[in-house]
Amino acid sequence: MNIPAESGPKSPVSEQERSELKMDAGDFKEHGLYLLFTGGKRIVLTRARIEAFARNFAANLEQLPTRIRAAAAFKPCPVCPEKERAKFCHALPATLAFYEELEAFKSYDKVSAVYRGSEPGLIWVPETTMQEALQFVAILSLMYYCELGRKYRKFFLGVHPLVSMNEMNARIHLNVFWDCGGDRQKTDQVLQSFFEEITCTCRCQVQRLRLVCRSDALMGAFVNIQSQIGYAAMSQGTLPEQSFAGFLEDG
Repeated sequence: MNIPAESGPKSPVSEQERSELKMDAGDFKEHGLYLLFTGGKRIVLTRARIEAFARNFAANLEQLPTRIRAAAAFKPCPVCPEKERAKFCHALPATLAFYEELEAFKSYDKVSAVYRGSEPGLIWVPETTMQEALQFVAILSLMYYCELGRKYRKFFLGVHPLVSMNEMNARIHLNVFWDCGGDRQKTDQVLQSFFEEITCTCRCQVQRLRLVCRSDALMGAFVNIQSQIGYAAMSQGTLPEQSFAGFLEDG
């Protein structure tokens, strides 16, 4: 099987474990994230599943317990442009679509992950943590379904959910820098605003998760994204230079 491994796994799985994962390139046809466990168990997280869940969720809100629907955390964020009209946070279904399958996992549990995006080929990380792998769910929730986060989606160009923290930070920073026409002061301002608003939405999303599930791994994924955007905001224009310098040193 010819799947390029993402650089940076701390402890690659053995050949025996790789065989036990029962990996075949033909199993990863749909865009999304595939979590693979020894023994053949796998969890498939795709946009198609989110869309189906979201439609059912909106049509059956009355089936949720009254205490959940009435909770302040269930409502849209204070910074949401739809807070006066929306009955619930539109990013919530993207998170809840998989919570039953993910609820039993801890942030630090190990997993092998395969990601298929819009580009040709697959990205495979032999070993990562559930918290890191579930950045896929957090990014989709915040950048594609959150009414506020959608305006920042362009800054995730070239970012896939299994990328390393340093590479994600550098890519976000460079995308903002390009979008601001190379203006460093404006770049810092946009990054700071991005961080403040995403911090609010991440905190609200974690509070919503606590209403309906106990997925430590899902909550950790949102904290991860928040901290990474915060690091990019605090770098004050030095992150691109650091990234290029590190790349040249490694070469």
